[in-house]
Amino acid sequence: MLRADFHTHTTYCDGKSTPREMVESAYRRGLTDYGVSGHADFSFCEPGFGMSDAILDQYRRELLLLREEYKGKLNLYIGIELDCLGPVQEAEYTIGSTHCVRKDGEYVPVDDAESDLEGAVKRLWEGDWYAFARDYFELEATITDRMPCDWIGHFDLLTKFNQDCRHFDESCDAYLEPALAAMKKLNADGVPFEINTGAISRGYRTEPYPSKILLRELHDMGGQIIINSDSHSAEHIAFDFEQAQRTAVECGFTHSLILVPGGGFCKVEL
Repeated sequence: MLRADFHTHTTYCDGKSTPREMVESAYRRGLTDYGVSGHADFSFCEPGFGMSDAILDQYRRELLLLREEYKGKLNLYIGIELDCLGPVQEAEYTIGSTHCVRKDGEYVPVDDAESDLEGAVKRLWEGDWYAFARDYFELEATITDRMPCDWIGHFDLLTKFNQDCRHFDESCDAYLEPALAAMKKLNADGVPFEINTGAISRGYRTEPYPSKILLRELHDMGGQIIINSDSHSAEHIAFDFEQAQRTAVECGFTHSLILVPGGGFCKVEL
């Protein structure tokens, strides 16, 4: 199994476990490389959510102390998850994600609560989930134009509440055409895509992001992947990486990427 996980959250944002608890859990689970990627300032959409610049400084300082403490035991990386519409803050590595869509002057979070999203689609998109998906992916396609990022986080996050396609069909052209247009653009910009098990650990989905249809297309485009848990608690670090690896192999991938000390990636065989 992969022994690296770089998309995780702590009590510095919406995680349930402290940085120390997360690092200790990663070490106990046998990880050799582990990264924390707190949410950047998201107050433009949800007041008080994410890390202000002052909190980000505290976050860095605590993680630097933990890095020194675990030196020789675990490679610890200090990251940040930026939102496509939010401010650009800096860390050692950056995940580029889309957590909300702006429509008619309103910010609509795509992964907070299913009932809220249903209401927003009904109100702002006249109940047309495919129009909503088109706006989401058109925004997603701009991530690399708006910010530097090392990889794309949970590319199809808008499917969080769509288990068994209860809101829209993820295999139809109305959904896939804008999704693949965004994927082609981002892949042409040279960024890897994350296979993310977060919705599985939290009970929303039975398969990781992105869908197998999209992963097969990414493989055919020559894209690269990195496998992460998006864990928000110590017990979910490296959650269900076995399924993530099986999915990757089924979709044609032979290697995943991991960060290496000093910057950049190396490939590991699946």
